[in-house]
Amino acid sequence: MTELTEPPNPRDFLILLALAGGTLHGYGLVKAIEAESEGRVRMDPANLYRALRRLHRDGLIEESSGPDSNGGPERRYFRLTPMGRRMASEEAARLSRLAKLARARKLLPGDTR
Repeated sequence: MTELTEPPNPRDFLILLALAGGTLHGYGLVKAIEAESEGRVRMDPANLYRALRRLHRDGLIEESSGPDSNGGPERRYFRLTPMGRRMASEEAARLSRLAKLARARKLLPGDTR
């Protein structure tokens, strides 16, 4: 696996993490990010769709078919590309290494040893 030249910004990484769990539409992404960040990150639709366009342009996500909308408004669904999954994995590994270092420096809550 190749190393990232530059890590993704935190909100992009949260989008990639949410999509690592499966295909989602925009509102599903907003709710997943809010839940996974324990309410610390809330994305408004305009910022979300700007990020989705950028991630799509960069080849990290792609549009996907979703479940039938049953006559409701058509939703755009997104999923990770193999490159997007690789980037998310590399960023997770990078953050894990940083957390290990922070733990060694007793910077994380509960690190008393």
